[in-house]
Amino acid sequence: MQITDIEFTLGSKKETIEQLGKYNQGWDIEKIKDKTGVHIRHLLRANEDEKTLVINATKKLINRVGVHKIDGLIHVSQSAFSRLPTSACLIQDILKLPKSIMAFDLVQGCSGFVYGLSVASSMMDQFSFRRVLIVCADTYSRYILEDDRTTRPIFSDGAAAVLLENKGSGSIGPFSFITDGSGGDSLTLINKNGKENLFMDGKKILQFTMREVPIVFNDLLIKSGLDKEDIDLFIFHQASAVVLRRLKSKLKVPDEKWFENINEKGNTTSATIPIAIAEAKKNKIYKANMKIMLIGFGVGLSVAGCIVRS
Repeated sequence: MQITDIEFTLGSKKETIEQLGKYNQGWDIEKIKDKTGVHIRHLLRANEDEKTLVINATKKLINRVGVHKIDGLIHVSQSAFSRLPTSACLIQDILKLPKSIMAFDLVQGCSGFVYGLSVASSMMDQFSFRRVLIVCADTYSRYILEDDRTTRPIFSDGAAAVLLENKGSGSIGPFSFITDGSGGDSLTLINKNGKENLFMDGKKILQFTMREVPIVFNDLLIKSGLDKEDIDLFIFHQASAVVLRRLKSKLKVPDEKWFENINEKGNTTSATIPIAIAEAKKNKIYKANMKIMLIGFGVGLSVAGCIVRS
């Protein structure tokens, strides 16, 4: 079982951090760039939405694979274009995927891709599915106010379509999860003047991340019977530069095994890890016969990790 193909689409409107400074004269742009690590964000234009990104990314992948070779579809999002019916059902119809497929939405954010992998791999084991699509997409920009210094410099809009195939010598798992709903109000939507706005308490989320991610990190090593030195590549949720720097330092991960792409992509929530995998594959950093640790963390509050053998 292995990840065999990935496509992604970003919002087509690019916004640099310098441009944010023009809108918000009091912001220290260099400090924001250092803290977030984000130099360019990708946002929805007026004619785009979550559906646009999902269909574009998935269609590019399907054109290579073929519509009749898909057994399952998992749409991972907390900003889905349709809640009733589920977006997954509509995606099946738009792309003319087989009516015999299993298709459903998985409502999860920063840890969503790893959740999707856990469900997809279980489906493949239980139902002998050959190919499952995991489509991760979030469009947080529609919830962010122009003068929100905490969230606006970080989040991008994006979608990633991932093909998981039951073939080859690779494997997905073991998995490890942590959920702490008591911190759910640290990253949430609040109603302000009749409109949903994103609220994030960065300090509390950082504390949660630094406390819980190492637990999942060590649990994965124990479950897989591996030492840290056995892992060839670490791809974590691209939250922000300060979070990634602190995790890398605390976990003592060497530079050559650590992948980051937040600079030019921003934080695309559930899509950050698959987009990072796609870019690591393109740059020949993610290769065959490797052991890769994936960890997503954040909104929920939630952590999900797994070991992938490519």
